[in-house]
Amino acid sequence: MTRFEGKVALVTGGAAGIGRATALRLAAEGAHVIIADVNAEMGNQAVAQIRKADGSATFREVDLADDAAVEANGRAVAAEVPALHLLVNNAAILRQGRIEDGAWLPNWEIETRVGLRGWVLMTQLLLPLLKQEGGAIVNLSSEGGFLGRPGQWVYDAIKAGVVSVTKTMAQEFVANGIRVNAVAPGWIVTEMHFGNHPNPAARKKELEESPITSCIMKRRAGPEEVASAIAFLLSDDASYITGTTLHVDGGRVGMSVG
Repeated sequence: MTRFEGKVALVTGGAAGIGRATALRLAAEGAHVIIADVNAEMGNQAVAQIRKADGSATFREVDLADDAAVEANGRAVAAEVPALHLLVNNAAILRQGRIEDGAWLPNWEIETRVGLRGWVLMTQLLLPLLKQEGGAIVNLSSEGGFLGRPGQWVYDAIKAGVVSVTKTMAQEFVANGIRVNAVAPGWIVTEMHFGNHPNPAARKKELEESPITSCIMKRRAGPEEVASAIAFLLSDDASYITGTTLHVDGGRVGMSVG
């Protein structure tokens, strides 16, 4: 498929995990992909992987927690391309902290800046480019934004906020031909879960192969499966869908898991 031929896409957090899988998918379907990430080494590796497959991509180093860096990225993208058609707001960080012991306090500022403030500012700055020819935005929420989990209230509250902001953006941007939706993944096997393990490859294999009981499909997903859903919402196949959240969670949210 070449659903995105001639389109320009920007993916935040595109160096690894769901973001990287999404960047690869969009490039494979013809888009020129701008990967925006704080990790330059992995970001450039992702660009090299896309180019090796005859795709088109560039990397821009940006820290979403730094407003000045976000603003500089907006100017750089505007100098690079005349229009932006696809935006995936994927970057986020997760830190643990229970409410009772106050361990969440040091996490609040950085998690909020990266997971909410930073990408909203990014969207604001890129909006003139998105208005040029219209397009689509997908924001990454999480099952945690609907379920709530002990020790992760800051992250989960942010992900619930993503759903609300998505609805607001859909209403504010519709006149400019821009659709806005969210994707809420379940347990996806990414570097977040195996990257710091003493044997990352073995841990990744274990996560992929061991069954779970938290969703009715009884397994974890790969980032490529979420990327497929994101690509659908960005494409003209979803031309009459905006302001909604697509759950990619194996049937966990909204269904009883026995």
